[in-house]
Amino acid sequence: MASKELAELLRELRESKGISLRGAARDLGVDASYLSRVERGDKKASPSVLDRAANYYELPREDFAFAEGKLPSDIVEILRSHPDLVRQLRQNYGRG
Repeated sequence: MASKELAELLRELRESKGISLRGAARDLGVDASYLSRVERGDKKASPSVLDRAANYYELPREDFAFAEGKLPSDIVEILRSHPDLVRQLRQNYGRG
């Protein structure tokens, strides 16, 4: 099952621009049924589709990675090198 957060983000972006599902699918170079399944969270979007969606919706690719619950590799490396930052982030913003 794909990420519901990513599915919702993609659908909200499309709808906020007033673009039909078929129109977005055509512009992204995918089948409308594929995009529909991605937007419902039934199918995982491929990395190449997410790259095209980032360009299409004029968003950083990282926004889609965050919606999938993923961190960029450079951020992972920073956190590995500085585990004290993880504690600090949790105390300041989350599960302290």
